[in-house]
Amino acid sequence: MGLEFIHRVIKTSLVLSVLGFLFITVYYDFRFGGGILAGAIWGCLNLLFLTNLISEVFSPGKRVIKGKVIRIALVKFPLLYAAGYVLLAIKYFPAESLLLGFTLIFLVMLLKALGRWVLSLNPGERPKAPCVEEPVDQNADQTKKRDHGRFATSMRIGKPA
Repeated sequence: MGLEFIHRVIKTSLVLSVLGFLFITVYYDFRFGGGILAGAIWGCLNLLFLTNLISEVFSPGKRVIKGKVIRIALVKFPLLYAAGYVLLAIKYFPAESLLLGFTLIFLVMLLKALGRWVLSLNPGERPKAPCVEEPVDQNADQTKKRDHGRFATSMRIGKPA
């Protein structure tokens, strides 16, 4: 997952927010739909500037252009965050709708990552959780299990250690 993944997340989030804006405006309220759209646009711009800032600073083998990094940082931090503050301060859009629009990006990111994970599996292969170890072969230890009701005991076969 690289930069193309982030760009696809941004595009999908914007498309979903426009569709959500249309449906919510027609069936519920213009301000709530507009808040979702404004929150999603703000979040997408935030993610885009953050992606550009990180790729400019941490790209291996690429010389850091300080002027470009400063321009990105000056647009992202004071201007974008001031716009977010203004969106909340004018109270035209409900804060819940702005929050829904902003979190839409994370939902799209989660669903896209899960989709890529599921589609990368071979047919018939059981999905493995990323942090779960494989079960240990019980015969490799040469241990016999005896079942005594609720408690199971093990008995080692061979020489004692």
